[in-house]
Amino acid sequence: MRVGVSLVVLLVIAAPAVAQEFKPQANFFAQQKKAAPRPQVDWNWRPSADGTPAAKATVVCGMTLVPADPKVDSRIRVAAPDSRVSYTLRTVQPEICKTK
Repeated sequence: MRVGVSLVVLLVIAAPAVAQEFKPQANFFAQQKKAAPRPQVDWNWRPSADGTPAAKATVVCGMTLVPADPKVDSRIRVAAPDSRVSYTLRTVQPEICKTK
C-alpha cells in the first residue's frame, strides 16, 4: 500500500516536469513551403472564327447527341476493326422511342 501511494505521489510531482520539456518549433504555424505559382491565363483569348459552323446537336430518345469535331482531337473518330465475329445476342429496336 505504501508503495502504491508513494508511486502516485511521485507521478504527480514528476508529471509537470515532463510536460514542460516539450519545446515546439519557433514557426509552428508558419507556412513551411512556397505557394504554387499562379497559372498564366490569357483573358483576351477568343476561339478562331474559321467560318465552319459547329455540328448541330440532335436529341434521340431524350438524349442529346453532339457529333465529334475532328478539329478538337484528330484521333477521336476510330473505325471499328473487322474482327469477323458474329455475336449471339440479338439487337432489339426500341419501341418506345422511334426517330423519324
